[in-house]
Amino acid sequence: MYDFPCDWKSGFLMDPVKKQRVGYLVNFQGLDLGEYLKQDIEVFCPYNADASYKGITAPADGGGSGMKKVTVVGVIDSFSWGGGVGDPISISAYISAENAQQLQVKQQTTLKNTKVTKLSWWLVNFDEETKAWFEEAYPMNPQEVAGQLNAPGKTDIRLSIASEAVKVAPNIDVNVYNVFFEIVPAANSTYDLRFATSASKQFVKGWGLKVGTLAEASMK
Repeated sequence: MYDFPCDWKSGFLMDPVKKQRVGYLVNFQGLDLGEYLKQDIEVFCPYNADASYKGITAPADGGGSGMKKVTVVGVIDSFSWGGGVGDPISISAYISAENAQQLQVKQQTTLKNTKVTKLSWWLVNFDEETKAWFEEAYPMNPQEVAGQLNAPGKTDIRLSIASEAVKVAPNIDVNVYNVFFEIVPAANSTYDLRFATSASKQFVKGWGLKVGTLAEASMK
């Protein structure tokens, strides 16, 4: 089981003293949305080196602050995956009011298409041993995954959007909405997901199945 709770408020308001895992929902497209969810949240990022994950775009610095900025769809609250090739990936994140409204309208008018055509994430964490930030999780090959919303039952589609906003901080007038979803891999597709346990220890796990490949392997 891969379970990564994130400090989502630090994603919006970075505290240089706190060094907790921060995650970003980089892309979310699909569900026959009129427009895909926009990358309309710009936040500071503690990871200051050149990212290995090229799906994230970050300027050289955050306007002289010493930290980079990233523009993303949302800031992740939690990321989890059972580790099996067919196990769903579960993500809870905070997104803008505009993006939340898009999902709410789609959900309320019957969600006929559950396909997610492009999904990507990027998690960074702090290595206490080396005192350096490192990239902890992201889709490696390709840089975005595809699939569909997990639906264990015909009426149990794993997508929920909060009806009430949450303030990023009591003294800041910025409202965001929580979204939770589970996605299973697209049929006959495989993806390499990259994880790390420290700045120096990385590994890759496979997600998804290609039936033809399995059939061919069984014949050998």
